[in-house]
Amino acid sequence: MTGMDSQRLLGFAALALVIVGNAAGNLLLKLGASSNASRSVFGLFSWQTVAGAVCFGFGVIAYAWALKHIDLHVAQIVVSLQYIMVITLAALLLGEQISVAQWCGMALIGAGIFVCTR
Repeated sequence: MTGMDSQRLLGFAALALVIVGNAAGNLLLKLGASSNASRSVFGLFSWQTVAGAVCFGFGVIAYAWALKHIDLHVAQIVVSLQYIMVITLAALLLGEQISVAQWCGMALIGAGIFVCTR
């Protein structure tokens, strides 16, 4: 593997961290807004909200690093996986109901990512 290939691989690993960071950030913000809504303004001061904001910040740093090694148009396509991940985690961890049409939409997003990365 050449140096250029290993840097590109590290760039994609950073994009995976962006996806995970954004998914975790969304889940934590939801939990923060839900848990302390009666005590504070939309849960802005709960630990989950703060942790969610930190996850988003981490994602931004990882994204900036990834862009050093991957073209912007490719990076944007790859991080679109975050939509699928957030919705899936909302169903699995939060018990949110996802309709068949929404699952089909997520499949289309996945197909679009596959086509665009070829």
